Amino acid sequence: MNIAVFTPLAPNWQHVHADWWQDDQGNDIHCIEIDDDAVYHCHFAGSPLPWNAAATSLDEAIAVFSGNTE
Repeated sequence: MNIAVFTPLAPNWQHVHADWWQDDQGNDIHCIEIDDDAVYHCHFAGSPLPWNAAATSLDEAIAVFSGNTE
């Protein structure tokens, strides 16, 4: 069993479903598990692509949308 501890979400993000988050701009994050590793797919609102970036944590995925990926 994986237990993840997340920092509180920024005010503009909401936890929509067990593995799905959305911000007030329509950007989405969807988490999938592959071989007990979590991958967070990031989708920019209005993009024709199914996902625009991938991250290994929710904090990293949220940073993709704010441009803070260092």
